[in-house]
Amino acid sequence: MISIKKITLALVFLILLLLFACQAKENDLIFSGEGENWSSKVTVSQTDGDESYKFQINYKEYSKQDIPNFSYNVEAKNGGVIDFSENNVSLDNEGLYQSDFPISNSASTSIKDELVIKVEWDGKSEEFTLIKK
Repeated sequence: MISIKKITLALVFLILLLLFACQAKENDLIFSGEGENWSSKVTVSQTDGDESYKFQINYKEYSKQDIPNFSYNVEAKNGGVIDFSENNVSLDNEGLYQSDFPISNSASTSIKDELVIKVEWDGKSEEFTLIKK
């Protein structure tokens, strides 16, 4: 027969296991938006008190001849910690560019934040806002 001590010990173990599992849970915030020529998405992954970023941008009317390379800058609108950029990057065959940033900041981005992206290509530029979806 199973004793009450064993049942209690098993329940305590399960509760502790659940508490630790909840603390390590990843929480992704996805910000997206579009301008006249470009659309973009930034995924902010928050895990264990840190955050990192995945970036994706798409040229809407893509043709390989249109955009040999471009530059972009993404930053938080109201002084948040997000601020990254790249110069002279190229789109893939489908007009898409993706990048993971190993940058790690304290988890301070919230669903209320807005990001601003500025894209420059072929002497042109476009700026638009990304909001939480």
